[in-house]
Amino acid sequence: MKKEEIKKSNIYVIPQTKGGVGKTTISGIVATLLYLQNQNQKINLFEIDDNNKSRINSNYVNHQSIKLKDSEVIIDDIQFTSLADSNISNIIDAGGGNDTKLILEKIKEIDLSGLNYYVPVNDDMEQIDNLLDTITLIRDFDKSAKINLVLNRCFTLEKEEIQGQFINIFGNHELDIPNQLDNLKVDNVFFVPNSPIFSILKSHYKVSLLDSYLSSIDLVSNIDTYRQEWIKEGQEVFKSNNKRYRFAKMVVELINQLEPLKKAL
Repeated sequence: MKKEEIKKSNIYVIPQTKGGVGKTTISGIVATLLYLQNQNQKINLFEIDDNNKSRINSNYVNHQSIKLKDSEVIIDDIQFTSLADSNISNIIDAGGGNDTKLILEKIKEIDLSGLNYYVPVNDDMEQIDNLLDTITLIRDFDKSAKINLVLNRCFTLEKEEIQGQFINIFGNHELDIPNQLDNLKVDNVFFVPNSPIFSILKSHYKVSLLDSYLSSIDLVSNIDTYRQEWIKEGQEVFKSNNKRYRFAKMVVELINQLEPLKKAL
């Protein structure tokens, strides 16, 4: 008898018991890459956090900001829609500290297992305890969880330099700092570059990474046509739109750098 293939979960959780590590950034990246894999799917992004009041506009991602008191109802809804329609991807952006613990507890209560977890961390040595705590909480109730470690704000994407920056993860023999990868027991390790694009989109343009990328790839791919239109509107308009083009190239390059993460979704 042919072994039944295990169905991949369409629920993606971004938890960390430490705040300020880039969970919202990573959730936006996951939403973007999921859409680029399959543009026919519906993507819901639930930001469950009492303290984050930011609102990101998107024509492609259904973004909802949820209070912690409503987390139980939302998680039940997520389980239902994920089981009812495989063409829906649900992303949970958990708040830091006890917020993440509460959300994981709500997931545990209904035995929601086999989920995809993307746990962000930066190069702060003190975050190792938070990282171990978060992963232990997940493994305690979900043995089949797919846990991915995301090294956020990498100065470069060169392997040796990443290992040097993240000595909290990879250790340093000369400084007698242990390698933590064996203790963490994660399925994959991914790298996200340190880019101003994330904060510019969130704070200045207030638009999602996905929306920015789709408009950017159109602009970059059709730049010759656009420039002919800009010329007709005068030099100042032309110069202003060239600034848009420079930013668009940065956005496209950023998404290209995230290709390894896209392939793993």
